[in-house]
Amino acid sequence: MPIRPQNLATMSATIAGAASSAANRRPGAGPVTVVFETGYRQVVEGPTGRPLAHGQGGIVALETGEDTRHTLFAGATCHPTLLLRSGRGPAAFEVPVRAGSIKIG
Repeated sequence: MPIRPQNLATMSATIAGAASSAANRRPGAGPVTVVFETGYRQVVEGPTGRPLAHGQGGIVALETGEDTRHTLFAGATCHPTLLLRSGRGPAAFEVPVRAGSIKIG
């Protein structure tokens, strides 16, 4: 069956949309709800590093699915030398963690 030029743009958009939604459903990639000392909740999604809210105190819990990986960093960037904690699934901390950024996946 030949591909007609007038249908090519529609087909490309459909394929791109299907590929991006499949990538978002990949296991281990979030979302994560970060719970701060003040009670503030920040939802973080996506496989890239994200800065966390300032002025909310330390992190007391991470709410997420069992297979979601997360890494907390001391600074605003996700540099390996600033790694504080890495784990998978939900977590609660007795002593609040003072993190500046999180990476998911």
